[in-house]
Amino acid sequence: MKKVLTILVNVFNAIKKILSLRSVRYGGNTLAVSVILLIILGLVNFIVNRHSYRFDLTAAKQFSLAPQTQKILKNLKKNVRVTAFFKSGEKRQMEDLLKAYRFYSKKFSYEFIDPDRKPAIAKRYGVRTYRTSVIECGDKEEKITSTQEQDLTNALIKVTREGKKVIYFLEGHGENNIDDTGRTGYSSAKKAIEAENYEVKKLILAEKKSIPKDCSILIISGAKKKLFPAELDTIQAYLEKGGKALFLLDPEPSYGFTEFLDKWALKIGNDVVLDVSGVGRLFGMGPAVPLVSSYESHAITRKFRVMTFYPYARSVTPKKNPGNGLTVQALFKTNSSSWGETNLKSKKASFDKGVDLPGPVTLGVVVTKEVSNDAAGKKKTRLVVIGDSDFANNSYFGVQGNGDLFMNIVSWLAEEEDLISIRAKRPEDRRVFLTARQARWVMYLTVILVPLAAVGTGIGVYIRRKRR
Repeated sequence: MKKVLTILVNVFNAIKKILSLRSVRYGGNTLAVSVILLIILGLVNFIVNRHSYRFDLTAAKQFSLAPQTQKILKNLKKNVRVTAFFKSGEKRQMEDLLKAYRFYSKKFSYEFIDPDRKPAIAKRYGVRTYRTSVIECGDKEEKITSTQEQDLTNALIKVTREGKKVIYFLEGHGENNIDDTGRTGYSSAKKAIEAENYEVKKLILAEKKSIPKDCSILIISGAKKKLFPAELDTIQAYLEKGGKALFLLDPEPSYGFTEFLDKWALKIGNDVVLDVSGVGRLFGMGPAVPLVSSYESHAITRKFRVMTFYPYARSVTPKKNPGNGLTVQALFKTNSSSWGETNLKSKKASFDKGVDLPGPVTLGVVVTKEVSNDAAGKKKTRLVVIGDSDFANNSYFGVQGNGDLFMNIVSWLAEEEDLISIRAKRPEDRRVFLTARQARWVMYLTVILVPLAAVGTGIGVYIRRKRR
């Protein structure tokens, strides 16, 4: 940028010297000035083409790509091509989106095809409807029929990812149901996982003697009943071989894996975390829904600046001296106006020093351990434990950063850190709805009052001039 400014300063100094010449001042300087202006315009055009910048001044950043999309585009290693089948007069929105994608990567290209003018190409791609876009990378292909960034980025992930990792959700102990579309179901989480090219399956350990070999991540979400000892031994063996797991625990009477996770240097509190800071009330939530607005330094939460909510959560505290080759790190905590209430039977709660856990209270912890695997050499166990499962259910998945945090955890456990970021959201409906009375006032203001004010001002100026 400094070079660009230096060039412009030198050009203007040169123009100043030329214009100061006597021959230019008093002679036929029209041609010289015209040539100089053409040179300036050419130079500005050259600089703009080489150093382009984009600015989004809309309140909701409507024309800015999500951080995850930018990250994926910048890290593209293969050429990606989008063929968009739109009528000539209907491509504006999609064209703006594709231009934004192209801005972040030279490996991204696109072309618009009018299927009415080139039906043979549409037939070759199997396109039968307008507004269909085909995303290609190598021999992989995905079709979308929307103009939303979220859908285009998900398709981009699918065509650029090698293989498809499998994520298993444990079942049989009252866990959250990934097919349930109700308030407490996990269908939104399942849909988000599948959108990033993962395969989601259910696992009933009582029917298996071991965790499937294709398991990339094991998720245990909100188990209500205790697992059989053989099931716990199977999970332990899986983790000791470098497995990846996510434990989402709820307060009692749900099962908290207290003894099991003690082996992994974690203390699972027999409490309910309360937040009396009053911040939750701004979002219509009570003290039993602690809010987290700051996060510890970790790959999962790097540059993560969005609030998350945890309805009815319990504490998860890392031990100070984990030993056994374990690395234990807090992922996020509540604020200082919270505590872990241990008296779960009382209808009124208050902090009891020496009994309750003082805030800030840790709600999420990451555990890693390097293990030796004879078949694959050195591997690293990755374990994330959060004292709440409701934060990722259908009611809360789309609230603030809950869904993004959940998916960042999944990406980290799957060892796909390049997917960790804030994801694209559906565009907000920002229309303003007026009552009949408000509409009348707007009409009076714009149609009657403003024109009358302009006319009155003109008459006043005219009269004032006449008096002089």
